[in-house]
Amino acid sequence: MTSASDVFVMGFDTAMDACQVAIVSRSGAVVASAHEEMKRGHAEALIPMIAAVLDSADLTLEDLTRIGVTVGPGTFAGLRVGLSAARSFGLSHDIPLVGVSTLEAVAVTLPEPAADQMLRAGVIAFDARNDEVYLQIVDPLGTLVVAPSVIDLATAVEAVPEGLVNLTGSGAPKLAALLGEQGRGDDVALVPRDLWAPKAEWVARLALVAPDDRVGPPSPLYLRPPDAVAPDNGGALPHA
Repeated sequence: MTSASDVFVMGFDTAMDACQVAIVSRSGAVVASAHEEMKRGHAEALIPMIAAVLDSADLTLEDLTRIGVTVGPGTFAGLRVGLSAARSFGLSHDIPLVGVSTLEAVAVTLPEPAADQMLRAGVIAFDARNDEVYLQIVDPLGTLVVAPSVIDLATAVEAVPEGLVNLTGSGAPKLAALLGEQGRGDDVALVPRDLWAPKAEWVARLALVAPDDRVGPPSPLYLRPPDAVAPDNGGALPHA
């Protein structure tokens, strides 16, 4: 049973190749979660998944303090699903909403160095196709250095700061290879692959601690226009 002082925040993500939902408590601990890999079908999967996670946590929408939702970059179709659901819940149940970029959700999972290791800058790069990446860079203290942007690989390599760097995201291997060709291979550490994509629990945690000025109807983070192809020519999902 919940009380008026309980804090529960839901985060969900349909921006990429998964549909995922998590609820965290005031401490950031995961109360319940679900995750399913998928390239299509987010619209059919999200609402039942939310219902199942709420049921597993023995909560209802009325018990939620906030909802966090990924706003991009990601697939246009996936983003529409998540944003539409968040806005609907926010409006119908008066739940404050927080938009979280997928790059931000991955940035917070960058590993912290051991006590005897030097701090590393963090480079988050998602493969945007056509030899481009969605890029965000933070300095060793976590301060934003390069805001979310879509740029070609050559420019991305130039933007990577000198010194030790953690690379993460689906575009990280390409960047690592190019940095290696420049003789910087020893400076670069690839983050484990299971941390390359956003996780719903971190979307929820970021929404939990977000300042009040970030609360409001979330808008999609479109970094470039759609590059969709017609369904009869392959039907690849466009990316934002």
